[in-house]
Amino acid sequence: MHGMADVKVEQTRTGALLRLTAKNPGQVEEVQRMAEGMQRCMSGSGTPQQGHPSPSESR
Repeated sequence: MHGMADVKVEQTRTGALLRLTAKNPGQVEEVQRMAEGMQRCMSGSGTPQQGHPSPSESR
């Protein structure tokens, strides 16, 4: 996602909020997918996306 989005971090009492804004309208869906991946990673659901095997599956 390098250079694809502007990132704003807001500190909160219970953590932080991240706002990702696509720099190019054609990259909105990719930025949304990246944000969803970050959400899954941080929440611990860890369900791999179709076509993206987890490290244990790629061995």
